[in-house]
Amino acid sequence: MNCCNDIGTCTQGRDCPIRKQRAQEANEAFMKLHRGADDPYDDFAASVKGLIALVCVATGVAMIAFAFWGK
Repeated sequence: MNCCNDIGTCTQGRDCPIRKQRAQEANEAFMKLHRGADDPYDDFAASVKGLIALVCVATGVAMIAFAFWGK
């Protein structure tokens, strides 16, 4: 059973088995591409850690500046 024409376009709409196979392959490729970003908590935790590090560095620089030039 062939439901595609000579150039590979499906002629039977959504019921074409070749069209279903191509859609499944596209879905699997999309899922493989986006497997690295599964847990949004990891991004949030990294952002909070970065913010804490920035606050610590800024506080340290301010303390050193007050030690040299403070009154």
